[in-house]
Amino acid sequence: MLRFVLFSLLIFLPGCSEIFDEGWLSAELTELGSGNLDRILIIGAGIVISILLVFIGFLYLNIDKRKRVEAELQRERDLMGSIMETSPMGILVMDKDGKITFANDQAARVHGVAREEILGKQYNDPVWKISSHDGSPFPEERLAFNRVMKIRNAVLDIRHSIHWMDGRKVLLSINASPIFADDGNIKKVVATVEDITTRKKVEEALKESAYRFRSLVKTAESVIILLSPEKKILEFNRMAEQLFGRTRHEVLGRDYYELFVPERLWPDHNRQFATVLSGNPLRLLESYVIARGGTERMIQWSLSRLLDAKGGALGVLAVGQDITERKRSEAELCEARDAAEEASRAKSEFLANMSHEIRTPISAIIGMSEMTLNTNLTEEQQGYLGTVKKAAESLLHIINDILDISKIEARKMELRPEDFNLFEMLEKQLSVLKVQAEEKGIELRANVSDDVSRCYYGDEYRLGQIIINLVGNAIKFTAKGYVEVSVDHVGSFDEGATLEFRVKDTGIGISEDKAEKLFESFVQLNAGYSKRHPGSGLGLAISRQLVEMMGGQITFTSKEGWGTEFKFTVKLKSSEGECLETPVTILEAPESGKKVPARILLAEDNATNQLYIAHFLNEHGFEVETAENGLEALELLNSGTQFDVILMDVQMPEMDGLEATRKIREQGNDIPIIALTAYAMEGDREKFLSSGMDAYSSKPVKIDELVKIIEKLIPHKA
Repeated sequence: MLRFVLFSLLIFLPGCSEIFDEGWLSAELTELGSGNLDRILIIGAGIVISILLVFIGFLYLNIDKRKRVEAELQRERDLMGSIMETSPMGILVMDKDGKITFANDQAARVHGVAREEILGKQYNDPVWKISSHDGSPFPEERLAFNRVMKIRNAVLDIRHSIHWMDGRKVLLSINASPIFADDGNIKKVVATVEDITTRKKVEEALKESAYRFRSLVKTAESVIILLSPEKKILEFNRMAEQLFGRTRHEVLGRDYYELFVPERLWPDHNRQFATVLSGNPLRLLESYVIARGGTERMIQWSLSRLLDAKGGALGVLAVGQDITERKRSEAELCEARDAAEEASRAKSEFLANMSHEIRTPISAIIGMSEMTLNTNLTEEQQGYLGTVKKAAESLLHIINDILDISKIEARKMELRPEDFNLFEMLEKQLSVLKVQAEEKGIELRANVSDDVSRCYYGDEYRLGQIIINLVGNAIKFTAKGYVEVSVDHVGSFDEGATLEFRVKDTGIGISEDKAEKLFESFVQLNAGYSKRHPGSGLGLAISRQLVEMMGGQITFTSKEGWGTEFKFTVKLKSSEGECLETPVTILEAPESGKKVPARILLAEDNATNQLYIAHFLNEHGFEVETAENGLEALELLNSGTQFDVILMDVQMPEMDGLEATRKIREQGNDIPIIALTAYAMEGDREKFLSSGMDAYSSKPVKIDELVKIIEKLIPHKA
């Protein structure tokens, strides 16, 4: 403003030079005279004051403008400072020597210190232990400050790690820029600092995931193709290259349908593709593709949709297996199976017819033999004819089995249900078998639960046939002991009941290696030149088929040398017509002694002895739990399990029977203890009894004697 006033005066005064030159001013002053001097002075003062006022006004305006500019600059500085303070990014300001002169709170946080502690430190202070991400030393010349000072320009994303005071390692990303002075030298360096530790881990995890995905796709033994929503090929693995005869680089970005799908299948493929893109995966989808050399191959696909990070459809992942050869083999197998089934049906029909033809004359032989036996014959003739009759009956039994299995295989076996009395059927079948059992000195038992009705609607003949087969086999393979038949009601359905039949014996048992073939046709477990038990090997196969036809299942449990138990269930409808519930006694129930329902702890280290003793004690109605040694026996007692008597072997590992008995008595337990031992010398009995045992039984154990000892020691259980 002042310059403007001076400039105006400089323009105005030269313009008045002519007035001064002409003496106008001096003339006027002279005309006024000395009397008007005061007036002259007043006029001059007014002019000066006016000029001063103008000058002051212009000066005030200039000062006011400067204050406004300074205020604006201050507001900008405050705004910049606020931005730097509240920035989510760490901000550092360093002088030309690398000393930190400013740091916001975020910068202090990423360095793991308070703001006051970071100010005044060098950018490369040893306290940070600067290193590369992998732990190797970080070169000084690559530090952000050094790079800016060297190239006099900004640097971006300089990454290195620092260590906090508590030992944690933090990865930083640094961007830095120079601030120049008027002389062109760098006076300050401003840097932004970001903690990217978590981001780096995520990046590495994503890289690892992507690497695993690529490796999986590359090495998988399945064809893997990734298609975009526009059916463009995005991924194509090694197996796909082998199948189609094209390299990955050849097909990426190209239309999959145009390359590999027969044109006749495009409509179907389009529908399937749309289905998968809508979010419904397709599994085990079989379709043809154009493979290497232009041939068509059958591929079994699993198609699923892949989504991007925003939930949009990235494309369709197709995983496939070439099943062309498998399909061809399946077709050949089906043809072979059909041919074999046809041949089997023809064989079965022929065998069924032939068996029937053979059965007729055999029945005549048996009938005529019986008639002849009722005539006057010598004793020798009766013996001969009896042998013929038995041989014919045996042959008829075999023929009947062959006929039955042939009918089953030819699908001609039919059940003929009718009302029948279950008790009468059992009595009729078992009475015949009882004679065979008595001839071998075997006891045949029968037990039917009270909830089993007497009358049912079913095929009495076929059910009796199952009983005959199972009980007959049990008697055949049992040399001593018993065979027991039990019937229980195990379930109901709308029209009737489910019954469970059990046939248990104490025979030779069945070894595990032969159990799998037990129900196969023509299989005999003792087959060979030296077999002792003749037969066709069809009885169990027929029984299984009949049981399944009656809506049930047949199973068995066995241990070689210990006997076998067969179980089968059948579904029988309730009786529809008249069925007389006449009382029938099935066999004659043997008199049995009084059972003692006691719990027994058997301490025995020999597994065979454990099995043998526990088995027969269970047969006598006892509940047995075993222990391998005296220590286990003590643990079972201390666990709170209640026992009525202990059978204690004397010689056992870990803790013998004598020490175990002593500890039991020290605990104040007076449970009866019976010694089981092979020691049977004079004085042994007294030694065991004096150690706290109550009774003594020598090995090998005689079960009947042992049962009597148990019953004597626990009369309160009787």
